[in-house]
Amino acid sequence: MTRAYLALAAICIIWGTTYTAIKFAVSDFPPFLLVGIRQSMAGMLLLSLAAAKGKTFRSDRKYLLRQMFTGFFTITGGNGFVTWGMQFVSSGLAAIIGSLTPVAVVLINIAWRGAEMINARVIAGVLLGFGGLGLVFHDGWLDFLRVEYRWGIVACFASCFSWSLGTVMAKRWNNTAASPLYNAGLQLTAGGLGSIVLHFLFNPSAQIHHTTAGWLAIFYLVTFGSALAFTLYTYVLSHLSATVSSLYTYINPVVAIFLGWIFLGEHLTFWTVLGMAITIVGVWLVNSGQRRRLRA
Repeated sequence: MTRAYLALAAICIIWGTTYTAIKFAVSDFPPFLLVGIRQSMAGMLLLSLAAAKGKTFRSDRKYLLRQMFTGFFTITGGNGFVTWGMQFVSSGLAAIIGSLTPVAVVLINIAWRGAEMINARVIAGVLLGFGGLGLVFHDGWLDFLRVEYRWGIVACFASCFSWSLGTVMAKRWNNTAASPLYNAGLQLTAGGLGSIVLHFLFNPSAQIHHTTAGWLAIFYLVTFGSALAFTLYTYVLSHLSATVSSLYTYINPVVAIFLGWIFLGEHLTFWTVLGMAITIVGVWLVNSGQRRRLRA
């Protein structure tokens, strides 16, 4: 369990840095093609590593199809839509919408018969954490009124729901006997290829601008943002609940703001500190509710 929480902490840091890398890369690559290149390359890298280490898993057709569906919702939908939407919305607005992920995971778990049980403490913690981030990014709420952001907002909400559904699918369908390398490799490859298909359907004439910064961003996103972080995420899902696993969307902004205050001298307002404190209490409540559920 301790290793799972350490892996979740690493995800919070790594995925917190990918927003900057995506901002660099999306100026040179069409969004869905960017996701397709990034995720399919990472997926094939992981499958190659799994084969080299003898970590492959005897999968029937049903298992492979389920992994493909999971990859489609988490990567093609979850990662693809937010990458596309970040062309049009502010980072604060994207963070507010993205922080709805644990809320969506709870709702999907409630609606999906046979999924994880949720208790009142977990629900309270999720809502409290979202409220805390709402205070942290209180200026971003005004962006909902900007007409030019409307399609970006739709894309971010679609991304949030798609990723949340994929998270519940992964928790329900991943075989824990299979290596995280193998499961992550299948999902990333399938989701990446799905994103390439969407690129040719919706934006086939878009051009790639070859710059050093763009390709360095791609390299970072493939190796750290996808191959390493998604393998860790698959491992976390096999040991923690889907709701706890999705809490990185609460912790990422807190880590980024705190590091900015320490290393960059960025200003912390009263509302930011209060929001961070409320978010941390919410995360504690979710974990407390998860432990109570396991004891029961």
